[in-house]
Amino acid sequence: MPTKTKPSKRDAILDATLDLIVERGFHDAPMSLISERSGASAGVIYHYFDSKEAIIHALYERLHTLKRSHLLAGYTPEMEAREALLLIWTNMYHFFRKHSREMRFLKQYEHAGFECSPEKGDETDPIRLEMERRFRSRSKGGELNELPPEVIFELTFGVVERLAQQPKKLSSEDLRKTAEKVWEAIRADDTAPPASNLHRQPGKR
Repeated sequence: MPTKTKPSKRDAILDATLDLIVERGFHDAPMSLISERSGASAGVIYHYFDSKEAIIHALYERLHTLKRSHLLAGYTPEMEAREALLLIWTNMYHFFRKHSREMRFLKQYEHAGFECSPEKGDETDPIRLEMERRFRSRSKGGELNELPPEVIFELTFGVVERLAQQPKKLSSEDLRKTAEKVWEAIRADDTAPPASNLHRQPGKR
């Protein structure tokens, strides 16, 4: 039977920090407890990180990368927007359901009142840029309708997150059907005028 690889000291510190923050919150997870939980002395901790904030920020980066890799699993820019949305939405459901602790940390991090703030990500990443282009309103060159961005967010991320928190796991068939309804709610109407016509002044041709 294969043996489980022991995490590095750095990973052990990050794992302990995740546990403590999920259990106690940012401001009740002192370095002394991180040291105790991780089994790393203060000297070892400061060898890897300058401060508690640096640990938290490094943990955010690790979890942010983990989340992104899961959400984009199987995605290619050649996909039609509908199929891309169905895939990513389903990936979200499975990630949120499997990684509830990580999601609790990410939500706390993004609303925390300390100096560390979520990174915007690599703005030159071609996949990210293509996703942003496709999943914006038709008037801005994308494939979604003209609902406010916060409504689009709730209909996608909000719905899938709340469903993932339910005790009963949805079947693959029900997930697909629900994702299709989400797409119908946010996609641009095929009969809508092209973006170039939306801002044309009355009376002008």
